[in-house]
Amino acid sequence: MSPEKGVLLHISSLPGDFGIGDLGPAAYEFCDYLAAEGYQYWQILPLNHPGYGNSPYNPISAFALNPYLISPELLLQDGLVTADELEAARLPRSCQVQYESVYIAKDRLLNQAAKRYLQRHDISEYIRLHAKYLKPYLCFLNLAHIYGDNSWIDWDPDHRNYSEALYEFMRELYHERMDIIAAQQAIVYDQIHRLKYYMDELGIKLIGDIPLYLSYQSSEVWAQHELFDLQANGKRNSVAGVPPDAFSATGQLWGNPIYRWDRMKETGFELFMDRIRSVLDYITVLRLDHFIGYVNYWKIDAACKDATLGAWTDAEPDAFFTRLMAEFPKERFIAEDLGFLNPKVTGYRDQHGLPGMIILQFCFEESVPIPENYPENCVIYTGTHDNPTCVEWWNELEPDSPSKRNLVSYLANHPKINGGDAVGEDNIAQIMMRIIQTAPCKLAIFTMQDLLGLGDTARMNIPGTALGNWQWRMEYSV
Repeated sequence: MSPEKGVLLHISSLPGDFGIGDLGPAAYEFCDYLAAEGYQYWQILPLNHPGYGNSPYNPISAFALNPYLISPELLLQDGLVTADELEAARLPRSCQVQYESVYIAKDRLLNQAAKRYLQRHDISEYIRLHAKYLKPYLCFLNLAHIYGDNSWIDWDPDHRNYSEALYEFMRELYHERMDIIAAQQAIVYDQIHRLKYYMDELGIKLIGDIPLYLSYQSSEVWAQHELFDLQANGKRNSVAGVPPDAFSATGQLWGNPIYRWDRMKETGFELFMDRIRSVLDYITVLRLDHFIGYVNYWKIDAACKDATLGAWTDAEPDAFFTRLMAEFPKERFIAEDLGFLNPKVTGYRDQHGLPGMIILQFCFEESVPIPENYPENCVIYTGTHDNPTCVEWWNELEPDSPSKRNLVSYLANHPKINGGDAVGEDNIAQIMMRIIQTAPCKLAIFTMQDLLGLGDTARMNIPGTALGNWQWRMEYSV
């Protein structure tokens, strides 16, 4: 029995005329494509407002959505912008997101839309409903604007900690700017729910993602110092990352502040439960990014220049997973169990019946794989946003590499997969997609880049590199 199928494509990678993919017509067209081609799932990356490097895994808010994913066409349809304003925001079509151009063009358009939205809606009610995260976010963005976006630990002492009194003070002085930010959140919140409603009608399920860590320059770190491993002055004691691996000989030094898991436990993991609940409001299945980190995490002294001197440190997995499973059904989750697995990590995954992930590119490194023996309770991928495309992967393999030899050997024993044709860059993506469909795994996910047979210029992210990622997008609809 073949697994159900899905496609991995982030919203920002959709085509369109406004510099970045969004929640508008191209997203609806992509849903139509999925339904017509017999796919049951669409997987996206986190929709959080991204921070440094435009990474959706380095968010400046655990809750606020990325306003740049707002669809200008839907704004026009809703009467929030004029046709002339829409035209002024258009950018040349490209296979790369030009973030600086997007920010300039869309900031102007989104501000115009937000002002009209505020004429029609009482934003105070939206703020009240989402006050727990929205008030700190509004206050944080406003202060960042005042200080020129420099680090919050360099702000005046009275501004380094959030309080309700600080919010009220800021609102009295800057309510117009803060209302515009809140209105943009209300708009993107509405647009993602409209898309989800359309997907439900087509029977397409949305797989979302939640980054484990938050940006140091995030409203939650700024507002809830006590939950993070920070000094009294706000500086980081330790930071997140991973030890040396296939991507980097010195490991990956992410720089995100480490959680104080003991204090998280005291709150009943409230921040995580609230985050997960907010995402499950608009997606069907949630991928738990860096699942390992919920069990044990690589803790690096903040003074270190790379990740080699870190140490594995226990989180609070017993209490965390007990609370998680009491709050949500296991069917709503996928465990991103890639990287440095140990019996403890796999034990928690299996104890709670969470499906793990298999990346086919990795399966040829040590031996000839037997996909038909893979576990059913897994999601299998040709690759993810962190992998090269299949074409790039094949082209970069050395002729005598174990992966290349093992793939050729596999195909020799499974001639129907490639029809007897020699494997090369013209057919490697199709071959890899056929292989994962021979596994009994519950779900097979193809990247859109592999469906299009694209090479290295279509890679989404190179782990361990801070800049130049998250840019690929389709120039035209499928």
